[in-house]
Amino acid sequence: FFSRKRMQELSRPKRQWGTPDRRLFWGNQDPICPVSESALTAQLTKRLSNLAQPKKVSHHYVPNRDQYYYSCGRESVIWKIPHPALFTQPSKRIQRLAQPNRFKRQCLRNGSSSDHLARGSLRVSDPSPRVLRLSVAKGIDPNYVPPRSVETKISITTLSAVATPRIIDLAHPRIKLEGLCYERQRSEMPIRPITPGALLATPSPRIAALAKSKPLHQDCLPARAARWPVSYAATHSTASPRVQELANPSSRGPMHIVYYDPDVFKVKPAALKAQCSARVQKLAEPLVR
Repeated sequence: FFSRKRMQELSRPKRQWGTPDRRLFWGNQDPICPVSESALTAQLTKRLSNLAQPKKVSHHYVPNRDQYYYSCGRESVIWKIPHPALFTQPSKRIQRLAQPNRFKRQCLRNGSSSDHLARGSLRVSDPSPRVLRLSVAKGIDPNYVPPRSVETKISITTLSAVATPRIIDLAHPRIKLEGLCYERQRSEMPIRPITPGALLATPSPRIAALAKSKPLHQDCLPARAARWPVSYAATHSTASPRVQELANPSSRGPMHIVYYDPDVFKVKPAALKAQCSARVQKLAEPLVR
């Protein structure tokens, strides 16, 4: 269902419901929200005075640290470790604090009961039918075509075959005894000498059939020339006043004015309901060659 009236209503800017209490004028020193009189006459307590003090700088602070202090771009420790710290042994108190909490270990042992209690306390609801439907894996499209298999399957005997000495001899490149170039002969003679047996040989019907060129398809059209003659009527035609009016570009206002107009690109209702003529449909079709 598609409603053009609804789309036009949504495309308009949202209205401002109600009137604000006060307007904010940019450039003044007034606060955005008005300050109450009780806040202006409030007395500062000792606690707020202590919290308002800036944090003191630690005595371990070292100004102007190197750029590689935080391991940015190179391997280095964040700070230097003193030599005695590498050979110290943790105390019993530190070892006891390093052990995991007993309550967490008991929860790991009784995972099923803890899950049941947590689910009961949190009241986790069952998934909706929509969630269950979305959790199902997406099936394969019915129009999906799997990849084709290899057209030519090579048998195992062919893969494990051993070439004969004759095939190995034919696989070697031909060695010219007279060098890289042939002797200069008449222009009618071929570049390479042809044996008398090849000149007197008669091709078989299969070779004669393979020697024929492949014909073109019956629907094949030759490539159209880049230049073709233009008719006399096209060169001496005169555009009508309507065509000249439509050829003119659409006149619009300056950009600094059009920018604030929300209906500048609004399409007329008559244009939305217009139906193209048979002539326009015919001209819209691609040229058949």
